[in-house]
Amino acid sequence: MVLLPNNQDLSAASGLLNIPLLEGIYHAVMDETYAAKGLARDIILHLQPAVQQDNTTQSLPAPQQYNPFFSSVPVPQANTRNSGTKITHRDVQYAAQIVVGPRMGDDSKGIGELKSNQATFTVVIEALPHIDEALSVSIEGRRYTIDRTRPIGFSQRRYLMCECTEIQELEPGTPDITIG
Repeated sequence: MVLLPNNQDLSAASGLLNIPLLEGIYHAVMDETYAAKGLARDIILHLQPAVQQDNTTQSLPAPQQYNPFFSSVPVPQANTRNSGTKITHRDVQYAAQIVVGPRMGDDSKGIGELKSNQATFTVVIEALPHIDEALSVSIEGRRYTIDRTRPIGFSQRRYLMCECTEIQELEPGTPDITIG
């Protein structure tokens, strides 16, 4: 492979552009859109539940079927699944800029085509560990899975754009009344 020299002429650059100043302006404007209540809306990231040892249910005897004819058999006290463990559901709320489909592709606004079951949102880059761990995200009462993410920014990547697809949580009904 041979690397050929390029033909670009950058002699007109004078160094007048203050890139740190422009970066600061961009960062301030973006953060202001998240802080303003009219421009940003909240999303909820549903994280993997935390499973902990639960000593109160672990020390109990195993649940048994109660039989009124034999009084020596105890009444079951823990009739839950995962006896001996405590499951704590975890959610995180972030302010985000949200676009929900359907939307026709328009390159002048920076967002491509979105189907009726798709959405995209932009959050701060500090949300990346939570987004990687998230099982789903709730946007305006609808649940979505995160398909892909991409970092964006002016000269430094400080924000994260995520594309989502809606989850169909309910099974379609059947006309057969003998089922279910």
